[in-house]
Amino acid sequence: MLNVCGYWSTVPQPLTNLLFLLPLLNMRFRFAIWFWSVLLGCLALMALRLGMSSQHSTTAAAQLGGVALTPAAEAAVWELPFVGPLIPPPPDDLTRTIAAALSRGDSIDRSLKHHHVPSDQLEPLYQALYAILNPAQVKPGDYYEVVIDTSDVIRRFCYTPHRTPDRPIEVELRDGQFVARQLRLPLERRVERLEVRIEDNLSNAISEAGEGCALSDLIADDIFGAVIDFQRDPRRGDRLGIVFEKLYLDERFVRYGHILLARYEGERVTELAVRYAATEGEDAYYNASGRSLGRMFVLKPLGVNRITSRFNRQRFHPILKKQRPHLGTDYGAPTGTLVWTTARGQVAFAGWKGGYGKLVEIVHPNGYRTRYAHLSKILVHKGQLVEQKEIIGKVGTTGLSTASHLHYEIIKDGHHINPELINEGHTVPTLADDLLPDFVHQRDALLHVLELGPRTWRYASSLTSAPL
Repeated sequence: MLNVCGYWSTVPQPLTNLLFLLPLLNMRFRFAIWFWSVLLGCLALMALRLGMSSQHSTTAAAQLGGVALTPAAEAAVWELPFVGPLIPPPPDDLTRTIAAALSRGDSIDRSLKHHHVPSDQLEPLYQALYAILNPAQVKPGDYYEVVIDTSDVIRRFCYTPHRTPDRPIEVELRDGQFVARQLRLPLERRVERLEVRIEDNLSNAISEAGEGCALSDLIADDIFGAVIDFQRDPRRGDRLGIVFEKLYLDERFVRYGHILLARYEGERVTELAVRYAATEGEDAYYNASGRSLGRMFVLKPLGVNRITSRFNRQRFHPILKKQRPHLGTDYGAPTGTLVWTTARGQVAFAGWKGGYGKLVEIVHPNGYRTRYAHLSKILVHKGQLVEQKEIIGKVGTTGLSTASHLHYEIIKDGHHINPELINEGHTVPTLADDLLPDFVHQRDALLHVLELGPRTWRYASSLTSAPL
């Protein structure tokens, strides 16, 4: 028998016999028999090929070591390795945060109620908060955040004064009680130098240079406050140079730090002020030769330079309409402007006194007395000890007064003297001889910075305890 393609010999014998008998069968059944015969032949060929594939797999397995892979083993080859339980999705936020800034005329209580913070928890919150924060110090622009959970329970409250953002007050709920604490955030200290030319007054010159009025106040009141009268002395063309600190929190300017050096060169007066610590922790300002710029009295009792009436023994009184000595200096200022004492001493009187209106009188060493009249509010009491520049009251227009102003007097051994001349001719302390070399070195280094140094540079470390 002819072997076609090598497979014919493997066809089963009954099927072969049937194919030889086809011509003998009736033609009516020939087609059906032919169809089923072909179909059976195809199935036989497919079975034959599957058998040969199985033999090939067995041979290959033998060549790999005689171990054939089972279907389960083959599936295991493609299975990913186990790496632990799946990470669950993050839970839904269980708290909500309300943040707001106080507007003019606003209060913490009004703002919290406006944002629907649960009112039944506000009273214990305030008890903790106001143990640290004086409600009178709450100002427009101050900022707060309150965190509330899904049960409407206040979990955390943080209050940040806009003037001192490095001193926020945090209130947290701990074991069912609110606990408050004041934080001290680190400030970055940068040192800058500035030189200005005065055209009309010091404040405008500094403002035009891009700095704030607080810097002007530091120079006029804290540094040169006893040696330069910025109402009388400045002239057009006078120059001021300073080396000073600026304090930052997260790139935001917070306030000015120390003024390290200030040099005023004017037509009427020239002064140099160098900040130097003669004793540890007690910095003061000294002139170029090491003489202290501090005096028993500062020249003015408030942060305003506008004099409306000077010391005059022959002044015409605007209310009494007659000649009457004006034995003091009047400073025009808005009602509520803070008034400080010009020297340390003790309060001898605090109350109403005739034409003076509300008056504070302070006794000082060496037979001196000072009076502060027409106040709208008195902030000290009789017998209280006060330091130089301690706040004692607020400007007003009580008593014989036509407008809001402060009347200021100085009395020496029972006689009135001109407050504007109080420091003339007084001797002042000088640094000890053993401190002068170090002082001179620091003075010259700061002068070099003023003349040749960069406009701005930063300290290597942050400031954690900043001056207010």
